[in-house]
Amino acid sequence: MALWKISAKNSTNAPCKNKSQKIEKGMFVETSTASSTPPLGQTREHPMLAQLFKSKYGIEIDPSHMNRSYFDCVRMG
Repeated sequence: MALWKISAKNSTNAPCKNKSQKIEKGMFVETSTASSTPPLGQTREHPMLAQLFKSKYGIEIDPSHMNRSYFDCVRMG
C-alpha cells in the first residue's frame, strides 16, 4: 500500500470542465493505492483523482486532464 499526494503545478483553468473554475498552485489531495505505481500514470485512477478534487475544492476536473502536465505526484509513504 502506498500513500500519494497529488498537487497542482500552476494556477490555471485548463484541466477544469467548467472554464470559469480554476485550480490554484499548491492545491492537493491525498490517496492510497495498492500498487507502488503512481496514480497519475494509471488511467483507471484518473476519475477517482478528479472526484477527490471535486469533493475537497468543489472544482470539476476533466479526468482526461489528470496528468503530469498539470499535477505533481509524490509518494508519501
